[in-house]
Amino acid sequence: MLQINILARNDLISKDGIITVFAGVGGDSLVKLLKHATASLTYSALCLPDNISERGLENVPHYYYRDDGMKLWNIIKKFVVAFLSHYYQSDAHVQKETELQRWISEIFTNGFLGRDGSGIPSSFQTVTELVKFVTMVIFTASTQHAAVNNGQILSPQFDFGGWMPNDPTALRMPPPKVKGQTTEDTILETLPDVSTTVNGMAVLRLLSKVSTDHFPLGHFPENLYDEDIPCKLIEDFQKDLRELSDLIEERNIKLELPYTYLNPKNVDNSVAI
Repeated sequence: MLQINILARNDLISKDGIITVFAGVGGDSLVKLLKHATASLTYSALCLPDNISERGLENVPHYYYRDDGMKLWNIIKKFVVAFLSHYYQSDAHVQKETELQRWISEIFTNGFLGRDGSGIPSSFQTVTELVKFVTMVIFTASTQHAAVNNGQILSPQFDFGGWMPNDPTALRMPPPKVKGQTTEDTILETLPDVSTTVNGMAVLRLLSKVSTDHFPLGHFPENLYDEDIPCKLIEDFQKDLRELSDLIEERNIKLELPYTYLNPKNVDNSVAI
């Protein structure tokens, strides 16, 4: 995560970066946009079960993002519950963990601007609170990123943005404010020029590719544990992910347009591109 963010700062949002040069939200505009977005971001929007419920999407048919995403959320949560409960065996252990409390306090203060209305906790009082937050962090950096960015056969990001009128990186004229007055000429005058279009599409294509150091969710390149219980929990986590992958592939055989984005095989451990 840290390395890919360093690359993004150097190549995308620096003074001569692609987004700064070829996107309408580059430079100072990006800072304003991110401040505006952060000011309205809520904890529930980052937690899939809460988000689905708040948007009333529980019963929408053939909603594979919800179906696969909820299964992944539950598998991740099961792993997190078992793992954290092994190390934090009571709420008191959580409350007394000073580094943990400093971590969430910094996130609340700097990441969410100290907004109580965001719903983000400013401290952890129970193991249950810690489990939900860690589940959200893992889900966001792995599953949620995969849902909007990458895939094995298709890429949702490039699928949508690869056709420039869907997602122009910049406009040459303000968008219309009154319906019924747009013509083919005004559309062409508003959409970006060829150079801006090509560079925008190239970035989307690059960001949509499978990373060269792809490690599927649950597969860790470094062996950080030698205790029996953590190693067993990791094995169980990997087994649950394999079983979900098999179920998704079996379903996809029957679909005219397979939904592959949240097959655990296609989900990175964390943001890698």
